[in-house]
Amino acid sequence: IEAMHKAVSEMGVQETFHGYGPDYGYDFLVNAIREHFRCGAVGLLKIEGDCLRPLAVDGLAQETLGRRFVVAQHPRLSAILASRNPVHFPPGSVLPDPYDGLLDHHLGEPLPVHDCMGIRLHQEGKTWGALTLDALTGNIFGQSAHHDLARLALMVETAVRMTRIEEENRRLRAGRLGQEAPSSLTGQPGDTEIIGQSPQLLELLSELDVVAESEL
Repeated sequence: IEAMHKAVSEMGVQETFHGYGPDYGYDFLVNAIREHFRCGAVGLLKIEGDCLRPLAVDGLAQETLGRRFVVAQHPRLSAILASRNPVHFPPGSVLPDPYDGLLDHHLGEPLPVHDCMGIRLHQEGKTWGALTLDALTGNIFGQSAHHDLARLALMVETAVRMTRIEEENRRLRAGRLGQEAPSSLTGQPGDTEIIGQSPQLLELLSELDVVAESEL
Protein backbone atom coordinates (compact mmCIF):
# COMPACT_ATOMS: atom_id res chain seq x y z
CA ILE A 1 0.00 0.00 0.00
CA GLU A 2 2.79 2.42 0.96
CA ALA A 3 4.71 1.74 -2.28
CA MET A 4 1.59 2.31 -4.33
CA HIS A 5 0.81 5.55 -2.53
CA LYS A 6 4.39 6.76 -3.06
CA ALA A 7 4.34 5.87 -6.77
CA VAL A 8 1.13 7.76 -7.44
CA SER A 9 2.08 10.70 -5.22
CA GLU A 10 5.29 11.18 -7.23
CA MET A 11 3.08 12.31 -10.10
CA GLY A 12 2.19 15.45 -8.17
CA VAL A 13 5.74 16.62 -7.35
CA GLN A 14 7.73 18.63 -9.88
CA GLU A 15 11.05 16.93 -9.09
CA THR A 16 9.68 13.41 -9.51
CA PHE A 17 6.97 13.84 -12.13
CA HIS A 18 7.94 12.36 -15.49
CA GLY A 19 4.69 12.49 -17.43
CA TYR A 20 3.17 9.04 -17.25
CA GLY A 21 0.96 9.13 -20.35
CA PRO A 22 -1.16 6.21 -21.58
CA ASP A 23 1.21 5.61 -24.49
CA TYR A 24 4.13 5.40 -22.07
CA GLY A 25 2.31 2.96 -19.86
CA TYR A 26 1.43 2.40 -16.24
CA ASP A 27 4.40 0.18 -15.45
CA PHE A 28 5.03 1.92 -12.11
CA LEU A 29 1.54 0.91 -10.98
CA VAL A 30 1.62 -2.76 -11.93
CA ASN A 31 5.15 -3.13 -10.58
CA ALA A 32 4.15 -1.73 -7.19
CA ILE A 33 1.03 -3.91 -7.05
CA ARG A 34 2.94 -7.08 -7.95
CA GLU A 35 5.53 -6.33 -5.26
CA HIS A 36 2.85 -5.69 -2.66
CA PHE A 37 0.98 -8.95 -3.27
CA ARG A 38 4.12 -10.95 -4.15
CA CYS A 39 2.16 -12.52 -6.96
CA GLY A 40 3.19 -13.90 -10.35
CA ALA A 41 1.49 -11.46 -12.71
CA VAL A 42 -0.53 -8.22 -12.76
CA GLY A 43 -2.46 -6.72 -15.64
CA LEU A 44 -4.08 -3.31 -16.09
CA LEU A 45 -6.69 -3.36 -18.86
CA LYS A 46 -8.87 -0.67 -20.38
CA ILE A 47 -12.26 -1.38 -21.89
CA GLU A 48 -12.67 -0.47 -25.56
CA GLY A 49 -16.01 -1.44 -27.01
CA ASP A 50 -16.55 -5.13 -26.30
CA CYS A 51 -12.85 -5.77 -25.59
CA LEU A 52 -10.33 -5.22 -22.82
CA ARG A 53 -6.97 -3.86 -24.01
CA PRO A 54 -3.91 -4.35 -21.76
CA LEU A 55 -2.16 -1.06 -20.99
CA ALA A 56 0.50 -2.46 -18.66
CA VAL A 57 1.54 -5.91 -17.48
CA ASP A 58 4.12 -7.34 -15.11
CA GLY A 59 4.92 -11.05 -15.12
CA LEU A 60 3.18 -11.54 -18.47
CA ALA A 61 4.81 -11.65 -21.90
CA GLN A 62 5.13 -8.29 -23.64
CA GLU A 63 3.08 -9.65 -26.53
CA THR A 64 0.11 -9.48 -24.14
CA LEU A 65 0.06 -5.72 -24.75
CA GLY A 66 -0.89 -6.37 -28.36
CA ARG A 67 -3.87 -8.55 -27.49
CA ARG A 68 -7.51 -7.61 -27.35
CA PHE A 69 -9.59 -9.75 -25.01
CA VAL A 70 -13.21 -9.99 -26.13
CA VAL A 71 -15.03 -9.87 -22.79
CA ALA A 72 -17.81 -12.24 -23.86
CA GLN A 73 -15.21 -14.91 -24.67
CA HIS A 74 -13.50 -14.77 -21.27
CA PRO A 75 -15.70 -15.73 -18.30
CA ARG A 76 -13.25 -14.49 -15.70
CA LEU A 77 -13.04 -11.04 -17.23
CA SER A 78 -16.82 -10.99 -17.60
CA ALA A 79 -17.23 -11.83 -13.90
CA ILE A 80 -14.79 -9.10 -12.87
CA LEU A 81 -16.59 -6.45 -14.93
CA ALA A 82 -19.97 -7.56 -13.55
CA SER A 83 -18.99 -6.85 -9.93
CA ARG A 84 -17.97 -3.69 -8.08
CA ASN A 85 -16.14 -5.77 -5.47
CA PRO A 86 -12.98 -7.86 -5.86
CA VAL A 87 -13.69 -11.17 -7.60
CA HIS A 88 -11.69 -14.23 -6.52
CA PHE A 89 -11.04 -17.34 -8.61
CA PRO A 90 -9.54 -19.93 -6.25
CA PRO A 91 -7.26 -22.74 -7.35
CA GLY A 92 -9.30 -25.36 -9.13
CA SER A 93 -11.70 -22.88 -10.75
CA VAL A 94 -13.10 -24.40 -13.94
CA LEU A 95 -13.20 -21.01 -15.70
CA PRO A 96 -10.44 -20.65 -18.30
CA ASP A 97 -7.79 -18.03 -17.65
CA PRO A 98 -7.36 -15.35 -20.35
CA TYR A 99 -3.61 -15.40 -19.80
CA ASP A 100 -3.03 -19.06 -20.63
CA GLY A 101 0.18 -19.26 -22.63
CA LEU A 102 1.15 -15.68 -21.83
CA LEU A 103 2.93 -16.04 -18.50
CA ASP A 104 6.58 -14.99 -18.69
CA HIS A 105 7.97 -18.31 -17.49
CA HIS A 106 5.30 -20.51 -19.08
CA LEU A 107 5.05 -19.10 -22.60
CA GLY A 108 2.79 -21.19 -24.79
CA GLU A 109 1.73 -23.38 -21.86
CA PRO A 110 -1.55 -23.55 -19.95
CA LEU A 111 -1.27 -21.83 -16.60
CA PRO A 112 -0.64 -24.25 -13.74
CA VAL A 113 -3.17 -24.44 -10.91
CA HIS A 114 -3.10 -20.99 -9.43
CA ASP A 115 -4.90 -18.30 -7.45
CA CYS A 116 -6.45 -15.35 -9.27
CA MET A 117 -8.46 -12.24 -8.49
CA GLY A 118 -9.44 -8.99 -10.14
CA ILE A 119 -11.49 -5.85 -9.73
CA ARG A 120 -13.41 -3.49 -12.00
CA LEU A 121 -12.13 0.08 -12.32
CA HIS A 122 -14.20 3.23 -12.80
CA GLN A 123 -13.82 6.74 -14.15
CA GLU A 124 -16.53 9.37 -13.73
CA GLY A 125 -19.10 6.77 -12.73
CA LYS A 126 -18.49 4.54 -15.75
CA THR A 127 -16.60 1.29 -16.14
CA TRP A 128 -13.08 2.09 -17.32
CA GLY A 129 -11.38 -1.30 -17.20
CA ALA A 130 -10.03 -3.93 -14.85
CA LEU A 131 -7.06 -4.88 -12.71
CA THR A 132 -6.11 -8.58 -12.61
CA LEU A 133 -3.72 -10.53 -10.38
CA ASP A 134 -2.44 -14.08 -10.77
CA ALA A 135 -0.41 -16.09 -8.24
CA LEU A 136 1.25 -19.35 -9.26
CA THR A 137 0.83 -20.86 -5.82
CA GLY A 138 -2.57 -21.63 -4.38
CA ASN A 139 -4.50 -19.81 -1.67
CA ILE A 140 -2.48 -16.57 -1.76
CA PHE A 141 -5.41 -14.20 -2.02
CA GLY A 142 -7.19 -14.41 1.30
CA GLN A 143 -9.62 -11.93 2.83
CA SER A 144 -6.89 -9.42 3.64
CA ALA A 145 -5.80 -9.47 -0.01
CA HIS A 146 -9.38 -8.66 -1.07
CA HIS A 147 -9.36 -5.72 1.33
CA ASP A 148 -6.01 -4.47 -0.02
CA LEU A 149 -7.15 -4.82 -3.64
CA ALA A 150 -10.24 -2.70 -2.98
CA ARG A 151 -8.03 0.07 -1.54
CA LEU A 152 -5.46 -0.19 -4.31
CA ALA A 153 -8.16 -0.02 -6.97
CA LEU A 154 -9.12 3.45 -5.70
CA MET A 155 -5.49 4.52 -5.99
CA VAL A 156 -5.25 3.15 -9.52
CA GLU A 157 -8.40 5.06 -10.46
CA THR A 158 -6.82 8.20 -9.03
CA ALA A 159 -3.64 7.62 -11.06
CA VAL A 160 -5.68 7.14 -14.23
CA ARG A 161 -7.45 10.43 -13.58
CA MET A 162 -4.10 12.15 -13.00
CA THR A 163 -2.75 10.79 -16.25
CA ARG A 164 -5.79 11.94 -18.20
CA ILE A 165 -5.49 15.44 -16.75
CA GLU A 166 -1.79 15.53 -17.60
CA GLU A 167 -2.48 14.47 -21.17
CA GLU A 168 -5.08 17.21 -21.54
CA ASN A 169 -2.71 19.74 -20.01
CA ARG A 170 0.07 18.62 -22.35
CA ARG A 171 -2.15 19.08 -25.40
CA LEU A 172 -3.11 22.56 -24.23
CA ARG A 173 0.53 23.47 -23.74
CA ALA A 174 1.39 22.15 -27.19
CA GLY A 175 -1.36 24.29 -28.67
CA ARG A 176 -0.08 27.39 -26.90
CA LEU A 177 3.48 26.74 -28.03
CA GLY A 178 2.23 26.91 -31.61
CA GLN A 179 1.16 30.51 -30.98
CA GLU A 180 3.68 31.71 -28.40
CA ALA A 181 7.42 31.55 -27.89
CA PRO A 182 8.59 28.80 -25.51
CA SER A 183 8.95 29.95 -21.92
CA SER A 184 12.60 28.91 -21.98
CA LEU A 185 13.09 31.81 -24.43
CA THR A 186 10.69 34.31 -22.91
CA GLY A 187 11.53 33.62 -19.29
CA GLN A 188 7.82 33.33 -18.45
CA PRO A 189 6.81 30.37 -16.26
CA GLY A 190 3.34 29.84 -17.73
CA ASP A 191 4.21 27.18 -20.31
CA THR A 192 6.39 25.18 -17.93
CA GLU A 193 3.80 24.67 -15.22
CA ILE A 194 3.39 20.96 -14.78
CA ILE A 195 0.17 19.23 -13.89
CA GLY A 196 1.59 18.48 -10.42
CA GLN A 197 1.06 22.13 -9.51
CA SER A 198 -2.54 22.33 -10.70
CA PRO A 199 -5.50 22.61 -8.32
CA GLN A 200 -7.10 19.53 -9.94
CA LEU A 201 -4.14 17.31 -9.15
CA LEU A 202 -3.71 18.68 -5.65
CA GLU A 203 -7.34 17.74 -5.01
CA LEU A 204 -6.72 14.23 -6.37
CA LEU A 205 -3.63 13.81 -4.19
CA SER A 206 -5.72 14.83 -1.18
CA GLU A 207 -8.22 12.11 -2.09
CA LEU A 208 -5.34 9.65 -2.41
CA ASP A 209 -4.12 10.48 1.11
CA VAL A 210 -7.59 9.78 2.47
CA VAL A 211 -7.69 6.40 0.72
CA ALA A 212 -4.21 5.44 1.96
CA GLU A 213 -5.12 6.23 5.55
CA SER A 214 -8.61 4.74 5.54
CA GLU A 215 -9.72 1.36 6.82
CA LEU A 216 -12.04 0.49 3.89
